[in-house]
Amino acid sequence: MDEPSAPGSPPEPRPDLPSDPPSDPPPDPAALAALDERIAAWQSARAARDDAPFAPLWLTHHHPEQHDRCRRVGGALLCRRCLLLWPLALAVMVVAGLGSWWPAGADAWLLVLLPLPGVVEFVLEHFGVLRYSARRQLLLTVPVAIGVGRLLARYLDDPGDALFWTVVWGYALAMFGAAVVGHRRAARSRRAG
Repeated sequence: MDEPSAPGSPPEPRPDLPSDPPSDPPPDPAALAALDERIAAWQSARAARDDAPFAPLWLTHHHPEQHDRCRRVGGALLCRRCLLLWPLALAVMVVAGLGSWWPAGADAWLLVLLPLPGVVEFVLEHFGVLRYSARRQLLLTVPVAIGVGRLLARYLDDPGDALFWTVVWGYALAMFGAAVVGHRRAARSRRAG
């Protein structure tokens, strides 16, 4: 019987087994850099085109007919609402994580009420009741961002937080439903017109 090799040492080669196949050569760094440059050039050219069906998803989630809802930053289209919402929400999350800045008992009311005007505006706009207004959108995004920031802080404290999941799922379902209705309405009007 063969003696076991010492822990941590490579096993002894066995003549009855084939040797490992040669490994692939490492990728050429110059070729990878050239590929990265080509991809970046394609993404920027695509984002700058007016006839592109979408800007890259990681930049904006709006169709070309909704690019008025975006800001051009360094040649890329970025969603105007997201440009305000996420930095402000992350700042609120950090501040809320550092200490209480409103009574914890107020969370149930504030975290439902703060996003409500923005959600109602989103739903009414997608149902065709309201026309898009950048000013209104940005004004209503501020309380949404405050609520989202505090919700994120609650989630970081307790990922199973019932209030977090109730608010997130409640508003997500309402907004998703409105987006589907709005998309279908826009598709019908494009076909008819």
